[in-house]
Amino acid sequence: MRLLKDLIKQINQAKTVEELGRFHQELAYQLRGVTERERIPSLSYVLSDVHDAIMKQAIALAEKAARRASVGRPPARWCWYAMGSIGRGEPTVWTDQDHGILFECAAEAEEECYIFIRYLAEIGTKYLYEMGYPYCTGNVMATNRRWSQSLRHWQEQIATYIDHHFPDDIRFLLIAMDMRPIYGASELVVEGKRFLIDRIHHHSLLLKRIGEHVIFPRVPLGWFGNFQLERWGPYSGCLHLKYSGYVQLVNALKFLACQGNIAAMRTRERLEEISAQLLLPVELVEAVREAFFTYAYFRLKYSLAIDNNEYVSVRILNRNERIQLKQAMKISRRLQRLVMRRAGD
Repeated sequence: MRLLKDLIKQINQAKTVEELGRFHQELAYQLRGVTERERIPSLSYVLSDVHDAIMKQAIALAEKAARRASVGRPPARWCWYAMGSIGRGEPTVWTDQDHGILFECAAEAEEECYIFIRYLAEIGTKYLYEMGYPYCTGNVMATNRRWSQSLRHWQEQIATYIDHHFPDDIRFLLIAMDMRPIYGASELVVEGKRFLIDRIHHHSLLLKRIGEHVIFPRVPLGWFGNFQLERWGPYSGCLHLKYSGYVQLVNALKFLACQGNIAAMRTRERLEEISAQLLLPVELVEAVREAFFTYAYFRLKYSLAIDNNEYVSVRILNRNERIQLKQAMKISRRLQRLVMRRAGD
C-alpha cells in the first residue's frame, strides 16, 4: 500500500504523457500478488487515488497544449469529470475511458468556448489512450457532444431525458449518476449531478421506469444456486464478472440513491447514506458491503490475470472463491428483487 502512495507522489511530478504511461504500467506491476480478499477495502481507495492522479496530470498536460494552440476561447470555469468505474471509485487497473466536460461562460462567448472544449477533449482523450486507457466502445467520452456541454445545456438535456424517459434516456441517466469531478472547477459537476438526482427523485414515474430497468440483466444463478455459464463461443464455461451481479448491485444502489435523493459520488458513499436513511435493512447493508468488496476482489485479481476482458473460467476458481462469488451473486439477486418490489409500489 505504501508503494502505491509513493507512486502517487511520483505521478504528481510527471511532465510528459510517456512518464504517465510508465506509471500506469508500474501500477499493474505493483498490484500483482497483493490482491488478497481482506486487503481489498483499503486497496480500492488507494487504487482509485492512483487513477485520479494519473488522469489529473494527463488533463493538466492537455489543458496546456490546448491553450498553446489558441483554439477557441477557454471558458471561465470548466471541469473534466469521470464516470463508470473510475467515477464510482472502483476501477480495475486497465479500466477504459468514461468521462466528459462541463463548463460555464458568458452566453456571447459560448460557441467559442465549445470550440476550445472540443479541442481539449480530443487531446485529453488521445493522451489517456496513449497512457493505457482504452477508448470507450460506447463512446461515453468527452469527444461526444452529449457528454461535453455548458452547464446550461446540460441541465436542459437532463430535463428532456427526464420528461421523455425512453429506454435510451434511462440508460443515459444511469451512466450520468456516476459523474465525479477529476480536474477543474469541481463545483460545476457537483451542481450538475445534484440537479440530476433531485429531478429524478421528484419524478415518481421515472423512478418506477428506472427500477424496471435495473432488474435486468438477471443475475446468472440457477434455481439451485448453480452458475449459469456461457455455453458457446470462445468463453464457453466462463462467467462475465461485470454482469454476474456486480452491475446489478451497483445499479440497484443507484435506484435507492434516487429514492433517497442521495447525490453521493462513489458506490461506497451511496451505500453509507442509503444505510443512514434506513432504505435497506441493517443486516442487508452489511451483506451488500461484503458482496461489493467480493466483486472488487474478483474484478481486480482477474483483470490482472486475463487481460481485463472480464470473463473468468469457473474451473480456475478455488472452492472458497466459488463460495464467495455465489454468496455475492445471491445478495445481488436479493437487491434486484427488493428494487422490483419498490418500483412496483
